[in-house]
Amino acid sequence: MTGPKLDHIPGGAGLPVLGHTLTFLRDARALVERERRRHGDVFRVSILGRPNVVFLSPQATREIYLDPGRALSSTQGWASSIGPMFGGGLMLRDFDDHHRHRRVMQQAFSRAALNGYVERIHEVVDATLNELPDGPVDAYRVMKQLTLDLAARVFVGVELDKDAQPINDAFVAMMRASVTPLRVALPGTAYRQGLDGRARLDAIFEALVAQRRTAPPADDLLSRLSHATTESGEPLPVNDVVDHMVFLLLAAHDTTTATLAVLLWELARNDAWQDRVVAEVSALDGAPVTLDNHATLTDLSLAMNEAMRLSPPVPFSPRVAVTDLTIDGWEIPAGAAVTAASLALHRHPDWWTQPDVFDPDRFGPDRAEQRQHSHLFVPFGGGAHLCIGNHLAELVTKAVVSRLLARRRISCDPAHPLVMQPVPIPKPRGPLVLTLS
Repeated sequence: MTGPKLDHIPGGAGLPVLGHTLTFLRDARALVERERRRHGDVFRVSILGRPNVVFLSPQATREIYLDPGRALSSTQGWASSIGPMFGGGLMLRDFDDHHRHRRVMQQAFSRAALNGYVERIHEVVDATLNELPDGPVDAYRVMKQLTLDLAARVFVGVELDKDAQPINDAFVAMMRASVTPLRVALPGTAYRQGLDGRARLDAIFEALVAQRRTAPPADDLLSRLSHATTESGEPLPVNDVVDHMVFLLLAAHDTTTATLAVLLWELARNDAWQDRVVAEVSALDGAPVTLDNHATLTDLSLAMNEAMRLSPPVPFSPRVAVTDLTIDGWEIPAGAAVTAASLALHRHPDWWTQPDVFDPDRFGPDRAEQRQHSHLFVPFGGGAHLCIGNHLAELVTKAVVSRLLARRRISCDPAHPLVMQPVPIPKPRGPLVLTLS
């Protein structure tokens, strides 16, 4: 495949045609760690048919995220993976276009809006947790359904009930299609199934937008976007509303589910840390987690940060250079694909003490390992594309964990360790079995 010259970047092309794609899908962390040991913090690999320059240093991560020269396109960066399935989402827009759409969506994540979501969040969380029996449960399956219900209630203003499974199946098909090497829409292929899933979601949301535009404005995001207007006073195009809702519904439930999976597993196998979090939760005396009191859950914050360090919600942030630029001293030509890899940065042995060990105190004031560099710990990305829902994700995660630990003790079988598959969205390989008592 022809493209910009990258011979000055260490690395290789991998297998013919496939490059490093199969290894990347099978064990992305092992691939990146292997290349780091061989080449250092900058190397190139070939993923989904395209050479990609991977950066592992916090300084390079900073320069990629902040992009002061507007030289890096997020739209083009995601085009070879999730672009066909989630095009038009906020993360897949660039520069002025991204800024305009982010301003419209920001209203749904203001402090006033977040406070308005608290009651609905706790209603859904309590309803789900109250139905859980004592004994073993697949915590990932439970959390995935819970966060999907939360996203539907908070963002769409509906209860999914019987519609939940088709919607979830559509998202699963779309994510599988995003990383399949065979990117041809032949009948029966993963790529075709992903496109069909997107078509189903488009139909669902187009009908909902039509309903909302004939009803008085409500406080859910779909209603706000349905009634939003452009700078010229025209309604936001239906396809824009649908693009934002599909992407946001995915981002709001899958990434939070991944964080909850790692956090609950680590608390289940670390009794001392579970005790510390339970003590904080008990001090709430049944009160909901809000923007005003969530900061009192300091140990839960440390544990949540450590879970996101071990398994970042978005482990790779791809971009494509639209002009020549320099990143951390490396010349990058226009047209080259570059990636900030928080999956490896968050476990980099040059920066973290015992990087593979669950040790939340590394984020405490006495150590504060993350403060060695402004972009060493980047679970929500950074710059213009900093996750717009990061505060909501923290609120939801703390609400779920605090309500669960107020009711139950959790434990796990250390003989069956949690193994996270980081791409396309972090999730456990196999069931995540926790025992509730």
